[in-house]
Amino acid sequence: MPRPLIHLGVDARDMFAPNPRGVGKALSALFKRLALLVPDWKLTFYTNRPGPYNGTGRTRYIDIRGDRFNNWENVRLPLAALTDGISLLHCPSQTAPWLTPCPMVLTVHDLIPVRIGDGWCEADIDRFRRNLLRQVGKACRIIAVSEFTKRDLMAFCRIPEDKVDVVHWGVDNASPSAFDEEQWRAFCRNTGIVSPFFIAFGGGAPRKNVTRLLEAFARFLREVSRDVQLLLLGVPNEAKEKFQGAAEALGVSKSVVQLGYLSDEFVRQALTRSEALVYPSLYEGFGLPILEAMAAGAPVITSNMTSIPEIAGDAAILIDPHDAYAISEAMRECFANSVLRAELKGRGFRRLELFNWERTAVNTLASYRKALEISA
Repeated sequence: MPRPLIHLGVDARDMFAPNPRGVGKALSALFKRLALLVPDWKLTFYTNRPGPYNGTGRTRYIDIRGDRFNNWENVRLPLAALTDGISLLHCPSQTAPWLTPCPMVLTVHDLIPVRIGDGWCEADIDRFRRNLLRQVGKACRIIAVSEFTKRDLMAFCRIPEDKVDVVHWGVDNASPSAFDEEQWRAFCRNTGIVSPFFIAFGGGAPRKNVTRLLEAFARFLREVSRDVQLLLLGVPNEAKEKFQGAAEALGVSKSVVQLGYLSDEFVRQALTRSEALVYPSLYEGFGLPILEAMAAGAPVITSNMTSIPEIAGDAAILIDPHDAYAISEAMRECFANSVLRAELKGRGFRRLELFNWERTAVNTLASYRKALEISA
């Protein structure tokens, strides 16, 4: 008797964002690999934003008028899954419908709102808490992106350990670049970048710890070198004025360059040419930029908290992110010691062997199979 066709549905809204970031880019990389493992499965990616996806599978654009109360997720997505005969629905962005017509796998990235608030208002934190508890209860399987997130989730939701599968994200190894020196020089002229420089990601969320990083950078400029820049990448427009004010108060505004969204190639080039990535986050469920920096050959200075040591291992300088002096000293050590930078670069490349998309796809598929066995 032939095996029944497995039809996998995916809430793919993050994949079709205008400028896909961490989760969206990671999902595209994952499903390109996963499709190769199950050529006899049918894959449908549901989105409320039309856009290209150059992987295997069908993209289905669905919408609903007047999307109040999250009706796309709670009404339109389940209805589409029902009419399409979906065998298994994967909700990979930590949010899921109230009811689904088929078994559901939920990916949980972090518990940031209920653990540190991170600028959320009390009403939104309470809504996140209630939704998380409900969604975790309804899922057949839960994918956690790190052991840290799994333990955090088990403690908060009081769910059994054998319901949660840890599946680390992967990272693409750097491929030969089509970027030439003249392109880089033109980019520097247009943005005001001058080597040498450190790189940081300037997200507006408090957990990204940019204000303390600026304090550490001010100390570095006073005590080590005035001829170094700090590049803040990915700064949202609403955060630029705040960071500019903090830099001016510290007397370092002329040495700080704030940039918004950049293509992956520009980010990679900047990382490759930097003294180090400085990533003093207060909380991460995974920390993909750490691996992206290692893939670009950049030394990494990062936090000794939450999931970050699990991801960075011995391939980064780990610091207390609450301590501006510790951050500054790590920058000093990296800047002054070319042997250390080379050692960190080599450790980073070796560390990447543990984080590849093929392994992520295999482990994700194993979680799917468990969910299908439970629902059989």
